[in-house]
Amino acid sequence: MIEAALLCLSLNGYHEARGEPLEGQFAVAQVVLNRAGRDPDKVCDVVFQPHQFSWTLKPSEVKDAAAYAQAQAVARMSLHMHDFTGGATFYHSLAIKPHWASSVQLTGQWGRHIFYKRKGAK
Repeated sequence: MIEAALLCLSLNGYHEARGEPLEGQFAVAQVVLNRAGRDPDKVCDVVFQPHQFSWTLKPSEVKDAAAYAQAQAVARMSLHMHDFTGGATFYHSLAIKPHWASSVQLTGQWGRHIFYKRKGAK
């Protein structure tokens, strides 16, 4: 199932964070892994859970091969790295202010995304 996890994590990273600096791309991958309980067998379920990642509502093709290759490398490394996001399970871009942001705990900003975890979560 590692291949499936890598595919789902790569596609999510490509669509959600390809324009971000590497640290931001890794942070987005960590959110998926945190939601999956760090279990590769649950990564695809997390990525394709309804209404969690906007790109899954209207999937599009990978058009930038270099950006996808980088997303694949980030995905591969993310499966084996320590979570540096403080347990983040949510994020949003700086361009929006979602209604739910005040109900969760800020863990940091990496790239042009702000990251959060549930209040009281370890």
